[in-house]
Amino acid sequence: MLRSFLLIAAIAIGVSSVQAGTPRPLVLQVDQVPLAWGDGSLAEKLTVSLSRDPELRIIVPQTQAGLFRAFPADRTNFDSLLSWGAEIGGRFLLTIDVRREGLECRKTFSVPLLFHRWETLAVISGEIRLMDLQKRRVILAEPFEEKVTAARQFQSSAEDNAHDPTLHVSASDKQELFDSLESRLAERLIKRIGRLTRGY
Repeated sequence: MLRSFLLIAAIAIGVSSVQAGTPRPLVLQVDQVPLAWGDGSLAEKLTVSLSRDPELRIIVPQTQAGLFRAFPADRTNFDSLLSWGAEIGGRFLLTIDVRREGLECRKTFSVPLLFHRWETLAVISGEIRLMDLQKRRVILAEPFEEKVTAARQFQSSAEDNAHDPTLHVSASDKQELFDSLESRLAERLIKRIGRLTRGY
């Protein structure tokens, strides 16, 4: 009797261990604005980083054209997103909507009548949403912004020129600059996503 009980308990523990170790499918949808100086690689960076998590299995419908129906046109429609993600077989749906990626020249510091500090920044911003398709709930929905300083120039108060050549970023440097920017954003988002998915 005791032997039978121990055998059943061992099987149950083994089954639960296997289930606990089964990666949960996460559907990743990244929409990124076109860049004049090259293709963005945020989706690739997120895919690679997320795939390192043994608790997740990443599904990227955008790389498997024809296998799945198109992403819903209204990305704010909760029911449409749930249906789409569940149809693909996901447990989680992660959408990244990049609404702006480009260079900005900003006056970041000023002492009136003395000097100003101008900076050229590479900026990427948009919105992230993470949904639990099984529990039919939104885990995370918020805007994001990441920036990297590309050039900096102090000017006298009389100059105050946003078009200073020193603030210009050459075409050859832009690809590396935005690659670094996207890597920083991906790293920050991955940490957040990892903490949230482990709570479910």
